[in-house]
This record gives sequence, C-alpha cells and structure tokens, in this order.
Amino acid sequence: MANQTGKPGSSRDKAAPRVRATKALTAALEHHRAGRLKEAEAIYRRVLEVQPRHADALHLLGVAAHHAGRPAEAVDLIGKAIAASGQVAVYHNNMGEAYRAQDKFGEAVLHYRQALAIEPDFAMAHNNLANALIVRDDRDDLDGAVSHLRRVLEIDPDRAEAHYNLGICYQHQGRFGEAVACHQKAIALKPELTRAHYNLVINKSF
Repeated sequence: MANQTGKPGSSRDKAAPRVRATKALTAALEHHRAGRLKEAEAIYRRVLEVQPRHADALHLLGVAAHHAGRPAEAVDLIGKAIAASGQVAVYHNNMGEAYRAQDKFGEAVLHYRQALAIEPDFAMAHNNLANALIVRDDRDDLDGAVSHLRRVLEIDPDRAEAHYNLGICYQHQGRFGEAVACHQKAIALKPELTRAHYNLVINKSF
C-alpha cells in the first residue's frame, strides 16, 4: 500500500508551502480590506521570509505600502512582483496607481496600458488610464480618456465614477451639456458623490 503521509520530496510535501502561503494571504487580505494595514503587512512579510519571490505577497505588500502613503516603496515591491510574474494585469494596474500617486503620469500610463494589453476588458485599468490622461490635459489625451471611459461604461454601465470622469472630460472639451448629463447620471447612481454635485453646478452655469 502506498504511503499516504507524503514522503519528503513528494508532490504533497512540495505543495505544503504553497498551501500555507495561500491560507496566510487569505488571512492577510481580511486585515487589509478592514484597514488593518500593519497586521496585513506583517503577514505578507512572513510569507516573503519563506518564499522571497512570492509574486502575490510582493504585490499585496506593495498595495499595502501604497495605501499607507508610501508609493515609492509600493513601486519597488510591485516591480519585484512583476519581475516574478509579469503577465498579471492587476499588478500593472496597481503599479500605475503607485506611480500616479507620485505624479509620475508617464510611467503610470505605460503600466495601465500594459494591464489592458494583458486584460482588454479590465474596467478599473481603463478608468485609471483615463484619470491619468485627464490630468495631462492634452487634447489628444482627453480624446483617449473619453474612449477609455466609454469602454468602462460598456463593461459596467453603473460605475458612477466613470460617468463623473467622463463629465470632467467633456467639461475640459467645452461640451458642457454632455458634462451635465454625465454628472446627473453619476449622482443618480451615487448620491454621496459630492464632487459630481459641485461640477454639475459649474457646468450648468455655461
């Protein structure tokens, strides 16, 4: 009869660290989502002590650093996750967010575009790319932002922030009637979106 306990070097023995890492990351994510960043970071670091190139742990530790206001550290950590596993769209999206937090919009745009090359229907990456293009406030960039936001709304028509951001694009382009309609839709979907109320008033004045 075969040994059911798993000998050293068996597939079960090799899988054990992965199982432990998965359970640890699940616990860390519960802390992370609840805003307990120190507790989450501690678990991510423990996983990395055992598996230094664990891509998900590196990425999530980077996201935690970004959420804690340390975007330069986030870029370093998420960069290591990308080096370990480069074809994960969310890694590139969050690298873009870390760069955008440092006003490095060129680098941010490159990573949002890479996220979309991997996962073309990634609504959050479309939205974040549009935000970065809006800030650059170039006419071609604004046209690109409008295109990306329309794609977001094809994927997720009830995303209030996308309606709001599209309204901002139209506002920059002098298309005030369309901006009003976008802000009204954003408010209908998310009444607490105060900046939509503010921009609705501004656009109605034109």
